[in-house]
Amino acid sequence: METSNSTNVSEAMVIEILARLPLRSISRFKLVCKTWKLAIESVYFRRLFVSLHQNSSSSWSLLCGKKELINLHGCETWGLPKSLASYFPNTVTGNLCYAASSSGLVLMHRSNEASYVGNPVLQQWLRIPVPPYPYVTIVLGLVTRLDEDGIVLGFKVVKLASLVPRRDESSTCLCLCVYSSETGIWTCKRLHCPRYFTSLSSPMSLNGTLYLSQTSFDLAAQPGALMAHDFYSESDLCRVILLPDHNLNHNRDFKRGLTTSRGSVMYIKTLAQQGDNLLKVWRLMINDSGDECWQILWEIHVPFDDIRYYVPMAMHPFDDNIVYLWSQENNYLVSCNLRRQTYKILGDDDHQDCYINQSICEKYMDRTFRSSSAREYGVLVKLLQFVLPQWMESLPRPPQVDMIDTTSMLFHISSLPRKEEE
Repeated sequence: METSNSTNVSEAMVIEILARLPLRSISRFKLVCKTWKLAIESVYFRRLFVSLHQNSSSSWSLLCGKKELINLHGCETWGLPKSLASYFPNTVTGNLCYAASSSGLVLMHRSNEASYVGNPVLQQWLRIPVPPYPYVTIVLGLVTRLDEDGIVLGFKVVKLASLVPRRDESSTCLCLCVYSSETGIWTCKRLHCPRYFTSLSSPMSLNGTLYLSQTSFDLAAQPGALMAHDFYSESDLCRVILLPDHNLNHNRDFKRGLTTSRGSVMYIKTLAQQGDNLLKVWRLMINDSGDECWQILWEIHVPFDDIRYYVPMAMHPFDDNIVYLWSQENNYLVSCNLRRQTYKILGDDDHQDCYINQSICEKYMDRTFRSSSAREYGVLVKLLQFVLPQWMESLPRPPQVDMIDTTSMLFHISSLPRKEEE
């Protein structure tokens, strides 16, 4: 009896110790024995780990195409010694490009060939075949379905076949191809949007929904709005969500950005007003009537010389008190803690686990605000955000589809005939 009790105490202590380690270490301990593997994959262990690490930040990056602008790594949850982009497959080999991300999964795309969805840190990948349709498609986004604990149950890859505005400028139709991890097949989907637009900027993905926005060219014709669609619903309609400052007949000395934080869509705006510098933040929420609306979170005066030259880049994905602004005049990044009202210029020497690609940030901002329409109507800065979740889980995969590791994926791509690469 005493032996049994000591064994139980010993196992409980092991579980408690393991749950305090970073996820990168825990993933290796799953290989020790079957007992540890079952324990680590249990719901109890997962919830214990999340509760112990609820105040620990995870790793995340801001990306523009193939380039990483900002990266925060080495966080306690995952314990990564390198930037997130370093875990991505070699984008030179096979001309792979980062296309989208959602809930810790990334979509890598190769021109005129299959795409790949996976977890780059765990090195788990699935090959997504080319849609079996006689027309060209472009990657629109990646959406995920989560359970109540935030675990990924499935994903969908969304590609755009055509965007057809009505001649009377009353609405727009989107013709899409959608791949589901639950079935392993492509289907066609037509979305109807009660809003006229001719082009789209990079969408955001959150909780199975893609949020689409207009480019600066369309903003010149009508107020700004988001078009949203839940790809796990039966609807074929896009929801139109007017931005909180959609009436542009006012002071145009502003910059604005769209991002996500703590599971919500966030809208940030810097505004110069009568010699004052304002920073405003809204959160998209559901009101008591079930409608989507914007809730103002922050409206504060900031001690900057001229707020007109500060561009909202993002919010911290796990802390909606922290906003990141880029100074166009001085070419540096400022971290703003809105609750404490403290402001810090970030640089390579400030924090070993914070990396800022200075030259890429400068080029991106110069290109973004170069056009006259951008200066007149205000670009919605919307960078791709790759955030590791606060728990790891194996990649969902369709029936009869094998998972591959990063080495196997790159080997397959490099072995393709030359004509397919071109």
